[in-house]
Amino acid sequence: MRGFQSDWLNITQGMQKEMERLLDYLGSSKPPTVYFGQMWEPAVDIYETATEVVVVAELAGVNQNDIEIVVDNNSLIIRGQRKELATRGRRNYYQMEIHAGPFERRVLLPARIDPDRTKASHENGMLEIVLAKARPEQVIHVSVKNLDQF
Repeated sequence: MRGFQSDWLNITQGMQKEMERLLDYLGSSKPPTVYFGQMWEPAVDIYETATEVVVVAELAGVNQNDIEIVVDNNSLIIRGQRKELATRGRRNYYQMEIHAGPFERRVLLPARIDPDRTKASHENGMLEIVLAKARPEQVIHVSVKNLDQF
C-alpha cells in the first residue's frame, strides 16, 4: 500500500510542474485581440439634461478617424478599432487589460432624439456625443360630434 501512495504523489507533483510550465508559457505570450468574433466594449457614461442626452465613451489610443457613430431610432452605436502598439522584441506579460482590435458598443437612449442635431467631439481619449432631444410632437385634440351636425 505504501508504494501506491508514493507513486500517486510523484504523478501529482509531475502534473503540477507541467501545469506551471504551461501557464508560464501562456502568460508570456499575448493572446489574440479578437476571441471567436467577439469585440471589446468601451466603458460609457450616459446622462440626460433637460434638452440633451450625452454619451461619453472612454476610447484611449483610438484615432478619431477610426470611430464610427450611428444613431438608429432609440439606440446609439459606437464602433471602430484600436490599433495594437508596435512591439519591440519579445514580451513577457504579467498583466493584460488593454484591449486592441475592433470594438462596438450599443446603448439604448433614454429619450427620443433628433439625429440631425447630434454633435461629437474626441479629446484626450474621451469621445463625447451630444444628442439633442426631439421636440415634443404636437398633440391635437379632436372633438366628437354627431353625424347629423356635419
